[in-house]
Amino acid sequence: MVFLQGYYMPPIWDVFNEFKSFINTTSVIRLHGPDRAGMEEKTKNIWNKIVDPKDEELNKIREMIYSLTQKGVDLYVNVNNHYEGSAPLTIEKLKGTQN
Repeated sequence: MVFLQGYYMPPIWDVFNEFKSFINTTSVIRLHGPDRAGMEEKTKNIWNKIVDPKDEELNKIREMIYSLTQKGVDLYVNVNNHYEGSAPLTIEKLKGTQN
């Protein structure tokens, strides 16, 4: 199962909530963001700060991560700079080490 948050896809937590009982194998969460060109404009291609915070989304994604790992699913999370403006900082937020 691959969950893609961004572009023209439905929110991944909606898909997850509908199908979570069927997920029992390796899964991937990909955080890409909705607008690559817009994010590049906002960041000027400097990826060292959050320019479009998605804290509410990240809380839901954190719940997904917890649920899947509690089921014993091997899970990979891929974060793109275009999601919030800085993939490393988004990862830190997901881990709970940065606000």
